[in-house]
Amino acid sequence: MEKKTYNTQPGSDYKEGKLDKNGNEIRPKFLSNHTHYSPTDPDAKISTKPGKSRQLNYNGQIGVDTSNHVITGATADFADKRDSQCLEKLTEQMIENLANNHITMNELLADTGYSSGEVLQYLEEKGINGWIPNFGQYKPEREGFIFNEEENRYECQRGNRAILPYKNTRTDRKHRMMIYRSSEKDCKNCPLRAECCGQKSKFKKISHSEYYEQYDRQHKKLTENERYAKKMVRKRSSTVEPVLGTLLNFGGMKKVYTRGIKQAQKHVLMASLCYNLKKMMKSRPIKLQVQVNYLQITKQMGENILFYISNLIRLIFLQFKLQYF
Repeated sequence: MEKKTYNTQPGSDYKEGKLDKNGNEIRPKFLSNHTHYSPTDPDAKISTKPGKSRQLNYNGQIGVDTSNHVITGATADFADKRDSQCLEKLTEQMIENLANNHITMNELLADTGYSSGEVLQYLEEKGINGWIPNFGQYKPEREGFIFNEEENRYECQRGNRAILPYKNTRTDRKHRMMIYRSSEKDCKNCPLRAECCGQKSKFKKISHSEYYEQYDRQHKKLTENERYAKKMVRKRSSTVEPVLGTLLNFGGMKKVYTRGIKQAQKHVLMASLCYNLKKMMKSRPIKLQVQVNYLQITKQMGENILFYISNLIRLIFLQFKLQYF
């Protein structure tokens, strides 16, 4: 019983027979936001990302313009939130920043981590064309069943042709799911029961998200414009990933040396500001018009050469300062 308890703990990598150097069984650490927190920084939360260690973090989000790779929005959020829960806040910031420069936002590119029914509904309300692949659990169709929207039920097209009416709505950790279930009398004598329902179950149950219509419209758009959708996927990767790599490796985004969500927000904003300033300096060529009189350096002037060089540097810096500051 004790081994089973350890094996079902969140984030557990428990393997039976795994021993330390003293021959004692290694038990996994029970690490989650329900059991651990930082007394010095309560805003820091334990992040749970596949393939990454669980530790106290903040979640940094950035939005990048596809034409010039300029950061148009940057925000920090709690690490226990999913990416899809952070998209609305970031999008509102980008819309405001772009509007201040008389630019409208028409399309949004994001990876599957930002896919959710709430996000798709939000983008539709804002009139933004979102190119976000649906999450992996989404099923565009159920084999052998059709969905009757008017009656709000699933209808079997094989065997006994059972009807699966709506039963209730259940909320799991991420989604609100609508449950449809057939009666036992329709399925228990069906020749396809074992294949369709399972060996022990005598009824068929199907569930889908309450945002089923939004997912369907998104799937239809991606399949009808498959070539353009693949182009958007490549554009997103070539736009956002290099910027993230630069901020993480050269912009100090790997670690926050402050406490609190407000200070983490400042950290992300300052890193993004420095990135945009460097990009602006590189994109605008420096054109200095320096007028320097011809100096004939002789042996007698050799001792004053440092004086002339220092004056030349001062003149160049003065003109650079007047042009850019």
